[in-house]
Amino acid sequence: MVSHIFFFFPANTSPSTTIREEQEAQKNLLEEINHRKQIDQNIIEILRLSLKQTDVLDLLTSTRTTGQPVVDDWDCYKTLVKSFKNQCGAKMEYDMKYAGALVNICNMGVDVKQSVAAIEEACAH
Repeated sequence: MVSHIFFFFPANTSPSTTIREEQEAQKNLLEEINHRKQIDQNIIEILRLSLKQTDVLDLLTSTRTTGQPVVDDWDCYKTLVKSFKNQCGAKMEYDMKYAGALVNICNMGVDVKQSVAAIEEACAH
């Protein structure tokens, strides 16, 4: 008994094009994963430098209780977001945990200049 396997490709593609597209998609995915890992490392370092403490991981996800404002100092938050985007190359629109960490820095009353300096230092490499 002879069996045949047929591969069907859309009219304007070839098997080699599909493989190249898959390789490009995999490369893009790995680049995105590496970028996010670097941003994760940067935000942890920013928290450490801003707060001058080492145990900061809980500040990535901590939120305020119901009824409290999300941010005490909106000017601080806007400044840190702008600095974070400029220095770290982060895309804040999909990274709420990064935004939350910056909110927590502002809500803890850390000096804005100190936090901007922390951002610059953490993202310099």
